Amino acid sequence: MNASRLIKLKTVLEYCAFSRATLYRQIKAGHFPEPVRLTGGLEDANTASRSVAWREEEILQWIDNRQKVPLSETRKIERKSSSL
Repeated sequence: MNASRLIKLKTVLEYCAFSRATLYRQIKAGHFPEPVRLTGGLEDANTASRSVAWREEEILQWIDNRQKVPLSETRKIERKSSSL
């Protein structure tokens, strides 16, 4: 078994610069790694803990797989958003 550090929601949001709502939309759409349940099991959903975390390795891999944007493109995006 691969030992990967587990990270909580706050850290995931810092890594990805997403809002909480956007993160969960990305998970639902299958575009972002799903969290793992920290305690409890699937046997009894009523007593299972809602505490979850993400495997840091999966989050870092997701970030590495994002398309790189040339610096010239990021400046265009910044100008557009500042003129709104």
